[in-house]
Amino acid sequence: MKMAVHNGVFHADEVFGVALMETIEPDLQVIRTRDEAVIAECDIVADVGGGKYDHHQADKVLREDGIPYCAFGLLWRDYGKQFTKIICPSLNEVESEEVAYKVSMDFITQIDASDNGVTLNTYESPVTTLSQIISSYMPLQSENKDVDRAFFEAVAFAKRLLQRVVRQYGEYYDNLRYMKEALNTQDVKNTHILILEGAVKWKDILLELDKEEDVLFVVFEDLTGSWRVQTVPKEENSFDARKDLPKPWASLRSEELSALTGVEGCIFCHPNLFIAGNETKEGALAMAHLAVQA
Repeated sequence: MKMAVHNGVFHADEVFGVALMETIEPDLQVIRTRDEAVIAECDIVADVGGGKYDHHQADKVLREDGIPYCAFGLLWRDYGKQFTKIICPSLNEVESEEVAYKVSMDFITQIDASDNGVTLNTYESPVTTLSQIISSYMPLQSENKDVDRAFFEAVAFAKRLLQRVVRQYGEYYDNLRYMKEALNTQDVKNTHILILEGAVKWKDILLELDKEEDVLFVVFEDLTGSWRVQTVPKEENSFDARKDLPKPWASLRSEELSALTGVEGCIFCHPNLFIAGNETKEGALAMAHLAVQA
């Protein structure tokens, strides 16, 4: 397949549009041109040529939030679900649709807005936007670099970022399935402890599933290979826990914490009593049982 985008100065719009389509069509030939004869021979034309995926017409297509689509937004509307299924093959049809929608609302909105002159940045001191980051790939005056080369460097960055954003959203559904199974197979009503194998993003999902508030502490393996005992917040974005770790543990570390608890391998306990660590799963689980009983 051949895809045409305009040449010259590039923006996040067509950069991410190409990143999207290259993921779907790995052998895609991308041509940067304004030559109408060349454009007519291409299968997909975006941000140029006045066609379906150009947004420079007076009667712009609007998103449901009223922001006009840019070329990337228009491409995502048609190909976002397909992209999501490639990046997250474990998702079913409904989940793929939901992830594509969330990415559109939370991530692509900023690019749609920026490329259509809609201001989203309302801070007195504006922060750097994603569109500005893409523009930073344009060759500097001090560089002897071809614009097309810089464009495809920006596309490579955009492709990695877009794929990672989609994976991040898609991972929620994998975690949801894992958490449902864990809650159904562990005796959390009596132990008040949930054990997770691996660093699963569990907080929001647990609050969603554990309506009876049976789980007081979660034991899980950290990315470093050690194990953690963490409190469960009462509600989303709250620092108030269903139950804190024991007060005498606060700020203690290593041998001092192990001596107090009688559990070998203790690493630390946070002064705010929301998380503690142990070298082993067995040690972390022993600490969790002590916390439940305290």
